Amino acid sequence: MRFLLFVIVAFSLYSLSVSAQDNADLEKLYELDQAARQEQPINWEELYAEDASRRESVLSILRASGIKTARDYFHAAMIFQHGDSPDDIRLAHSFATIAASLEPDLPNANWLKAATWDRLLLNFDQPQWYGTQFVRDSEGKLTLYTMEPNVISDEQRAAWSVPTVAESLERLEQRYDSN
Repeated sequence: MRFLLFVIVAFSLYSLSVSAQDNADLEKLYELDQAARQEQPINWEELYAEDASRRESVLSILRASGIKTARDYFHAAMIFQHGDSPDDIRLAHSFATIAASLEPDLPNANWLKAATWDRLLLNFDQPQWYGTQFVRDSEGKLTLYTMEPNVISDEQRAAWSVPTVAESLERLEQRYDSN
């Protein structure tokens, strides 16, 4: 009986996501979130305030049942991934997981699912699994956050569009070599 109920709920969610239109307000919030991170230098205090406002807007959209499509869930996940609490990151991970489930080929959905999981582990001072999170060391240099390298294989990382650990470290090295 539970399996049948699960199939009905899953089919209903899938049907909703196929027939629903992407939420334009949520897409705009996502675009603002991404654009704010492109401006250099970043005023972090201002960005944190804008991020908090965007998260409140997403919650309002969620309360109004305005998150329906895989892209809506992806946009909400990205906005909450920039949150400052474990609850924000948990919600981001949930949204990313739903996005990837509704539309497995949605670009970056699996990567975001991995990144939110790593960010959640970082929030709890646990080693990350996928290698998506970077932190600054005592000298201000960006480094790969502590990893549990054998939990996820490079093949699994590739399946989720996550670079291998070696590729991540190489990109980081290139970043510093180009400066």
